[in-house]
Amino acid sequence: MGDDAIYMLASDGKLERVPLQTWDSEMVLQKLIEDYPALLAGEQIDPDDPPRWLLVKKEAGIPDGTTSSDRWSADHLLLDQNARPTIVEVKRSSDTRIRREVVGQMLDYAANATVYWPADRIRSLATVTCGSPESLDEKICDLIGADNSEESLVEVENYWRKVEANLRSGELRLLFVADELPRELRRIIEFLNEHMPRIEVLGVEVREFAGANMRALVPRVIGQTERARQDKAPQPTRKTNTAEVIEKSPDWCRAFLQEWFDNATKEGFRVIPGTKGVSIRVPQKDGKFVTLVQVYPPGAFGYAEPHLYVCFPYLAPFETSEVVSQALLKAAPFKVEKDQVKLFLDPTNLRAAGAALRYLWEIGRKILTTPAMAQKTTPKTSIG
Repeated sequence: MGDDAIYMLASDGKLERVPLQTWDSEMVLQKLIEDYPALLAGEQIDPDDPPRWLLVKKEAGIPDGTTSSDRWSADHLLLDQNARPTIVEVKRSSDTRIRREVVGQMLDYAANATVYWPADRIRSLATVTCGSPESLDEKICDLIGADNSEESLVEVENYWRKVEANLRSGELRLLFVADELPRELRRIIEFLNEHMPRIEVLGVEVREFAGANMRALVPRVIGQTERARQDKAPQPTRKTNTAEVIEKSPDWCRAFLQEWFDNATKEGFRVIPGTKGVSIRVPQKDGKFVTLVQVYPPGAFGYAEPHLYVCFPYLAPFETSEVVSQALLKAAPFKVEKDQVKLFLDPTNLRAAGAALRYLWEIGRKILTTPAMAQKTTPKTSIG
């Protein structure tokens, strides 16, 4: 290892030998990954869809029970554009724990994170790291390629719901990071990555080469095979239409859903397919759309029941969050979640669900007749 080097050809034609250096401490490498997560070499992990990174938290605590305090601390927790949580553990090759102990440590992280890390907690940690909820929303928009408009709020909320679904289904990525990974750990990484269908397990060697006039950091991904990458690649995004929502739903609510989809179209609203359900949106005079409600079939985001989902900030320019929340909670037993509510449909609450939709349709009609609004930001109001 000490004899390794890279060679840099300067503009004056001189060749400089740049030798491999050893890391002074794990903290140096941890800090570099915190500041430059691109060192995790997403283009080597998946050349077709390289992970782009959002740092959620350094030293992310992981409990071993619903009411217990944090038992472990992962060096870094990140998210990628596909909402896959990524746990990073950093060790130097000189640390004897890197050979086998670190494997058990990472499996402890994964086993407990999928149970005791709700997406709300991850979102709170990321909010602190980013400085504010607004800053976090902007970073999520950048991460997923949303345009940061009012409608991007739909995509941001859906992103966090996907984080939750990935956690519950065990769709994680575990990255062992070191200056050099020992042969025994490489083999374990390869074995786990090939035989754990949902969890991507990889090593990343980050080597430092330093000379008189330059410093180079060279990452290399260990343990990725083409077969494993293809098996774990995110499925191509496809849209879900109203027919699929109805078909996936129980018999008792199919007629209800069909009635309201038809009714939305008659009102002049748009029923727009999404990745897991459909959105009922109202066109404005300027061509933009306002989302009234999203409708999801059983199985979406891990829920067994069909459900309605309303996000208040979309409606804020036309009606305050407090008024909308009070009206919906009075009409039906919605479950409140920060800036949104959801209603799980069952045979006993369809009449109430219809009353809630009639109220939303009233807002939709108001939007249809309201002059175009030049809004740059949408206010966010949390409800209790």
